[in-house]
Amino acid sequence: MDATLVTAWTAICQLLAPAFTGPTVVTFLHIATGWVLCRSKPTVTSLVSTIGRSLLGHAAKHWTVYERFFYRASWTLSDVSRLLLVRVIAPLIESVGIVRVLDLNIDDTTCGRCGKHVAYAGYFKDASVSNTLKQVIHWSHNWVIGCAGVRARFWPEWMIGLPVWFTLYRKPADCHRRHPFQTRQEIAADMIRQTRENLPDWTLRVAADGQYATGIVVKAVAGARSNLVSRMRSDAAIYALPPKRRRHRRGQLPKKGKRLPTPKKLARRKKGWRTVEALVYGKRAKRRVLTVVCLWYHVSKDRPIKLLIVRDPSGQQADDYMFCTDPAVGDVEIIERFSGRWPIEESIHDGKQLGGLEQVQGWCPRTVVRQAPVALIVQTLVKAWYLRYGVRATSAQPHGTDWMPKKDHPSYLDMLATLRKVLWADRININSPRSCRVRELLKTLAFTFCAAA
Repeated sequence: MDATLVTAWTAICQLLAPAFTGPTVVTFLHIATGWVLCRSKPTVTSLVSTIGRSLLGHAAKHWTVYERFFYRASWTLSDVSRLLLVRVIAPLIESVGIVRVLDLNIDDTTCGRCGKHVAYAGYFKDASVSNTLKQVIHWSHNWVIGCAGVRARFWPEWMIGLPVWFTLYRKPADCHRRHPFQTRQEIAADMIRQTRENLPDWTLRVAADGQYATGIVVKAVAGARSNLVSRMRSDAAIYALPPKRRRHRRGQLPKKGKRLPTPKKLARRKKGWRTVEALVYGKRAKRRVLTVVCLWYHVSKDRPIKLLIVRDPSGQQADDYMFCTDPAVGDVEIIERFSGRWPIEESIHDGKQLGGLEQVQGWCPRTVVRQAPVALIVQTLVKAWYLRYGVRATSAQPHGTDWMPKKDHPSYLDMLATLRKVLWADRININSPRSCRVRELLKTLAFTFCAAA
């Protein structure tokens, strides 16, 4: 196995070094590596048992150091997110050949917790399993997540999500003067503003679902280099653009034109439709579209938007009502960007199923705010490592089976398995003359196998 792949993983993690102190950088590297290799709940004891204290040599630390990393060490989540964006994601996008364009998808999710004394926990609706007939409400945390979308060089039609912003939504009772209450929409607006501040020369294309189609979020994307694609209500009050001033006419111009029919009523029109072909959830599909440039005064005030009514010609899906804050954006791009939000759902799913996002055990305020996001930070680092280095290591790829056909692109589990294989191959050295190292390695392997059972 190529040892440079292990060095590349260490180098990817050390890109976040400015967010930590010197000793804490080493602690973070151990935690990130243990998080990758751990096959059980990512508790501190599990991470320490997985990485193996004697295998770290002179860099080994007491297990309490890894606990203090979450509740006492001097680092902030915002600094880590900023470095992820500037030093990991931005160079990765430029290496693909995209000219300074960042797709930012924003959504929120719940992470179930146990215990009444867990800081900032409360009853939240789980939108992933709720529907119009059943509402699932459980004791959990509510995280607002910003995810950068990147198209891989080897799979141009596949969008991969890289989580970069993580903010815990707190109910008013959990807020105070040092941390005032923020709605989810205000949190999303802060993510957009921070992205624009850290990448001022980039074009920012934001996509979010309908609950983020508010004036606060639209105001955050106001500018020449950013815009928002989201879903509009079917009964939204929309207006025509204000008329131009007539010659020799005095008085203030109206801010909006006449009231237009609601999007649901506009969809009944028979004229004005046209057929386009777009990449919808990874597949090429034809859609019928109707475009209206109008004002959604309740949300965008006097800023014109483009309303796009999208219809499935086969009739299998209901009509969708999308809008973009930049009327110059093409219809196909709006459809593809809205359907391109799916990678954030995959990232959240992978974080819960494979990264232990819902299995962290911290309960004190500072640990709660820091520990769960590490699962998504590690996910971003793993994906960045794979796209830049691991994809070229054919010997490290997981082997397929006779009953599983060849996939058109790797999953996050494939990326994780590739990195695990690289790390374990580097650690297992059959020529090692030190019997103590072999005994410790067998002990670590036994714990890993038993924990995965």
